[in-house]
Amino acid sequence: MGAGFYGGFGKTSGSNERYRIGKIVEPISKTYEMALDPVKYAEAVVKKYNINLKGSGQVVKIVFNPKLGMGQFGRTRKDAPNVIEIGPSALYSEKQLANTIAHELNHVRSYLRGGKAQKKQRIPLEMHYKVI
Repeated sequence: MGAGFYGGFGKTSGSNERYRIGKIVEPISKTYEMALDPVKYAEAVVKKYNINLKGSGQVVKIVFNPKLGMGQFGRTRKDAPNVIEIGPSALYSEKQLANTIAHELNHVRSYLRGGKAQKKQRIPLEMHYKVI
C-alpha cells in the first residue's frame, strides 16, 4: 500500500513531509525594509537558499521591475545578460521568488555562454539551489 496524494500510509492523514527527518527551515521574517525594497528581499532569499549569482565569472544583479505584467515573474534580456528583472508576481511567496531567480539564472548563464534562452522552460528548483 502506497501513500495517496492527500494522505499518508495506513491511518495517517496529511502530507508525509511533516514526518521527514531533518532540520526545519523557517520562512524569512520579512521586514518593513524588505517590503519597501523588493531587491533586499530577493537578496535575503538568495542568501537563504545559497543561490550562486554568478555566470561565466560575472556577477549577476537582481533588479525590481514593477512594469512586468501579471503572471510574468521575471525576465532576462540578451542585451543585459547579467541582470535578472523580477516583477511583482515573483514576490507572491518566498518559494515563488526563489524559483523565479533560479529560473532566470538559467537564462543568464545561457546568454553569457553565447546561447539563447529557451521560452516556456521549467527547471526543477533543486537544480539551482541547495535545499537545507
